[in-house]
Amino acid sequence: MARQNDEFISIFNEIYPNLCRFLECLIGERSSAQDVAQESFLRLYRFGLYRLPSGEARFWLYRVARNLALNELEKKRTRAKHFERVVEAFSAAPPNPEEAFAQSERRQKVISLMESLPEDQRAALLLREQEEMSYSQIARVLNVSESKIKSDIFRARSSLRARWDEMSNKTARTS
Repeated sequence: MARQNDEFISIFNEIYPNLCRFLECLIGERSSAQDVAQESFLRLYRFGLYRLPSGEARFWLYRVARNLALNELEKKRTRAKHFERVVEAFSAAPPNPEEAFAQSERRQKVISLMESLPEDQRAALLLREQEEMSYSQIARVLNVSESKIKSDIFRARSSLRARWDEMSNKTARTS
């Protein structure tokens, strides 16, 4: 029992911060992300780490956490809650107010663009870019085929690129 607890603690310490970051980007709130991450670990503890094949805990946790996050997002949609932020900060504060304003506008554009993506594309792209998972790892987490993951990531990137260009062109025309 002590060995299993030590293994669980080790997995928690290794995975929890990244799982929270992934969930925060998916849900948009740090506190909700932490709640979902904790619930995911609680479910793993109840399920029993010993019941999973060796090395599968990470994928199991991300899959459970994603499903719980989808439930949370659905609750928020019914309460008309908006996606507030993707990440707290992309980089250090710019040295002058003009750059700070430009960076703030870019951040808002990125948040808006990410918000507009379908959930499956957003989750796949976040796991790829933020968690640096391979296509096969993402497919295991999201429980879909690797070809669907490749397609979702391609579509998400294409959509983001096209919408970014469209927004940039509109801004340039009005200036």
